[in-house]
Amino acid sequence: MTPPDDLLAPEAIRDPHTTLRRMREHDPVFWSARHKVYILTAHADVQRVFQDRSMSTAQGIGAFRRRVSATHAGLLQHAMALLDGWMLFNDSPTHERLRDPVRRAFAPSVVDSLRARIAAHAEALLDTLDSRCDLVADFAQPLTARVICDLLGVDIAEQGFLRAWTRDFGRLIYGASSRDAAYLDTVARAGDDFFARFRPLIAARRGAPGDDLLGRLIHASSNASWTEAELIGACSMLLFAGQDTTSALIPSALRALAGTPGALAGLRDDPAALPLAIEECLRFDGPAKTFIRVPTAPLELSGHAIPAGQHLWLSILGANRDPAVFALPDTLDITRNPNPHIAFGAGVHFCLGSALARAEAEVALGALLQRFPRLGVVPGELDWSPTVVDRSLLALPVTLT
Repeated sequence: MTPPDDLLAPEAIRDPHTTLRRMREHDPVFWSARHKVYILTAHADVQRVFQDRSMSTAQGIGAFRRRVSATHAGLLQHAMALLDGWMLFNDSPTHERLRDPVRRAFAPSVVDSLRARIAAHAEALLDTLDSRCDLVADFAQPLTARVICDLLGVDIAEQGFLRAWTRDFGRLIYGASSRDAAYLDTVARAGDDFFARFRPLIAARRGAPGDDLLGRLIHASSNASWTEAELIGACSMLLFAGQDTTSALIPSALRALAGTPGALAGLRDDPAALPLAIEECLRFDGPAKTFIRVPTAPLELSGHAIPAGQHLWLSILGANRDPAVFALPDTLDITRNPNPHIAFGAGVHFCLGSALARAEAEVALGALLQRFPRLGVVPGELDWSPTVVDRSLLALPVTLT
């Protein structure tokens, strides 16, 4: 019997792991009639496609851009232009041209130098928390906004704007009906507002670029002949990804740890165990659900003849619970080692911000556990982002004592 294939169904949003397990058991290269895509859930298949340089990411969003721009070009001019600077939506050679100036800023050595600033932001936010609060809105989101502002060289006073902008522009990145007028207006406003804020900021910084990431991007963009849209778009990608992924990881990791007997107490008593625990949280219920790839030539995959141009959904959550790779995949084991998860992707599009996300999660969770040794998650049903792309909690009520 063919399992349900709607990844937007309420039960699949609430518990995607069961849906993906049933798909993998039926066929690891699963044809979804609902979504008109192949959904890949086996670790080996997902890794193979990630490493295949003939795969396109640009085609994954290209048809959508053409369709929306054809009917709403004026309204969405700035929103669509921002995507020009998103390296993950571009193929070679544009991808390399956009990636290289950013890559060095996220090297592990640079991230290590930021740990003191991350810790200072975390402690300042912990000082403001009530005994019962929402870990997403009150801690994770403002923390990651402050950190990426620091790295890019944007005034921290912009964090409120950037958090709201990330929410609104995320409707474009994570998908919503283009027939929804409110959706189009929200995305259009987000694009217009970002250009309005960053165009004069970049113009002012060209004369004195500075040694932060924005200064280095301005310098590199001149040498690499970036367009203005690519430069502003690159800023939007860094600010979006820098907030979104880690602000999803921190609460989902805490939820998973709180649901595992002894895990929080063990990590509080042995903070050195946090790095391994975070890797396991990334595997167990990481912030990315699905990456999209499009083969540019016919592809044979696990007995399926896949034509060029056919969209593939690479299920990160499915691959990270593949029993062929992970023993007891549905069990959180904070000592799991090795842990070859692919929460940050692989290949040429491997997430540049992975070291920063790990550092922020380690510092944030460590600070929470030391400050609040009896921290607990409030029981009850939780709401998750209703998309096929990201796995993020909309809120996580906690008690802090």
